[in-house]
Amino acid sequence: MNFYKQAAQILDRLGKKEGSIKGLTLGNAEVTDKKRMYAVICETLKHNTTLSLVLQESKLLTLEKKLTRSLALLLLHDLLLQSRGIQASDAWPMKQAVMRHKARLKAEFVKARIKVGAKKDGLVEGEDELLLPRYVRVNLLMMTPQQVIDAFIADGWTFLSAPPSPLAPPAPNTFHRDEHLDFMLVFPPKSDLHLHPLYASGVLILQDKASCFPAAILAPPKNAYVIDGCAAPGNKTSQLAMGMGNGGKIIACDLDLRRLNILKRLTTKAGCTNITALNTSFLTLDTSTPDHSKVSHILLDPSCSGSGIINRLDYLVDAYAEEQEQATILETTTTGGAAERAAAEEKKKERLKSLGEFQIECVTKAMTFPNVRKISYSTCSIYAEENEHVVTTLLKNHWPQWKLSPRSKVLPTWHRRGYPADVGDIPGLVSTDEDRAKIADCLVRAVPGGPDGDLMNGFFVACFERVGKNDNPGLSPLWKGPSIGAKRTHEGMEADGATPAATTTPAKKKKNKKKKKKPSALVGDGSENEHGASDEE
Repeated sequence: MNFYKQAAQILDRLGKKEGSIKGLTLGNAEVTDKKRMYAVICETLKHNTTLSLVLQESKLLTLEKKLTRSLALLLLHDLLLQSRGIQASDAWPMKQAVMRHKARLKAEFVKARIKVGAKKDGLVEGEDELLLPRYVRVNLLMMTPQQVIDAFIADGWTFLSAPPSPLAPPAPNTFHRDEHLDFMLVFPPKSDLHLHPLYASGVLILQDKASCFPAAILAPPKNAYVIDGCAAPGNKTSQLAMGMGNGGKIIACDLDLRRLNILKRLTTKAGCTNITALNTSFLTLDTSTPDHSKVSHILLDPSCSGSGIINRLDYLVDAYAEEQEQATILETTTTGGAAERAAAEEKKKERLKSLGEFQIECVTKAMTFPNVRKISYSTCSIYAEENEHVVTTLLKNHWPQWKLSPRSKVLPTWHRRGYPADVGDIPGLVSTDEDRAKIADCLVRAVPGGPDGDLMNGFFVACFERVGKNDNPGLSPLWKGPSIGAKRTHEGMEADGATPAATTTPAKKKKNKKKKKKPSALVGDGSENEHGASDEE
């Protein structure tokens, strides 16, 4: 296939958000010249603002009907930004379609760069490349953080006794220990540690700080039986094994065999010996098997919108998809595209609703394991539909058998919590702003980026605990206030927090049973985050 035609197809797929840049280029078996394809896609996206303006002002697509927008952008990139020009035969009609307008296109390019204030790297004035620190998890199965610190100091790095204040990425050739996760080290942006001997040997694991939160919050004891329900590519799984000191047993589920094989390779490299990998959907697990009936802790990081993932390539794709959508609207409508934009927004709402329903289904399934005591639920999403709204629905359906772990057990020193305004009413538990604030305080959020963000990817974590016979079904400190009436008693509660007959009406039970029978269109899709991003940066 012609290189440019294949690149145009990849741009079209990126515009529809059907994959990642790396997945559609470097990970695409149909692409033969992978490095060249990856480079031209990235560079075209980087200069998209300027090239799109050239396309618009030159009216090239109107003059040359056979050119598609994606193909035209690629050819413009090579014509205007590459010294070698368009690398195709002069006899190719698509190259001829561009070359006969060469002089005017170059003139429009000069004007476009001035208009948008473009710099040589494609960024525009006032836009800075987003640089996050390089987070490194020390694999405690192999070395201690202090041993790793000493090794980097011996290599000539400068160790900082505390993070920069105000919060910022470390300066070049400096690093420090993370203030919230003691097994994590923080290095300057773009620090390439892939060739470092400690990375090659499995001592260092390149993992975003936010993605370490779920396993750190679940914190299963050494001899626990644990399920990682949406496990691949395996960094959270290996973190669980690290925290358990390779004790107990971890059942790692993933429906994607390719990603499951990556998990096996990475966890073996990390020295994990207590993991059993299953090529299956978490939703299909039989809760009554001997191993599954022993499960006490479950980690769930199911499919989500991926809206919190913010590396530079994701920004390029998002900007490209949005610009191409708007360009299509303006080219195909005479009303300015108001109806089309409304339809696109409605489609987005439906997608988030569908994802939220699937996420609720996953946690509900986890709650059916007979001896599970604790469930960590997380997303790399910024949307309340996948975060606070999911928690609200689960508490509506399962409180007081299940409650949220209090802040004292959920990264208590982390400053950013859930959003009270997005917590809904929960009969008997939440009806006032004070109640909503208490629920939100049990939740963890990370805001993507900086300087107003947390210098990491966006993330959300909630931890559910089964309410035992003698447990308080509210939150800690003891729930007080007129919103729940008289203080609850535990008399009449069965073991493991069964609800008293008076607190669950027959109608509600019937509704819950009906809901459990409702099939999900997304069953089996929870084996990986929808955005396809790895925990590794």
